[in-house]
Amino acid sequence: MSGTAAGGRFPVKVEVMAWATTFVGGDGSDRKSFEVEAAPGDSVRSVLKRFSARFPALNDALWDRGSADLGEHIEVAVNDALLGIHHTLDTPVKAGDEILLMGQFMGG
Repeated sequence: MSGTAAGGRFPVKVEVMAWATTFVGGDGSDRKSFEVEAAPGDSVRSVLKRFSARFPALNDALWDRGSADLGEHIEVAVNDALLGIHHTLDTPVKAGDEILLMGQFMGG
C-alpha cells in the first residue's frame, strides 16, 4: 500500500487478529484486514476512532468509556511496534502505515 490519492488522502491498513476479530465479524482465530482512508494530519487515534466507529462492539472494547484513551483489553501496534515504543495515539499516520489490533492474553 503506497501513494497518496487526490486531495492528499491515503490508505492506512488496520489489521485485527486473534480473539479481537470477533468484534469485526471474525471467528476469533484468524486475521482480518481493512483499509481506512486517512488525510495529512490524521493521527493513530483519529484513524482508530474512525475505524472503530464502524464496529460498535470494537468501539466499546477499544476505548475507555468516557475518554479518548485506549481501554485495557486490546493492544495496538503501529508498523510492528507496540504503542509507547516508537508511536503514541497522537503520532501522525502516513501512507503505508499498518496498525495492528490484538487482544491481550491473560492467564495465570
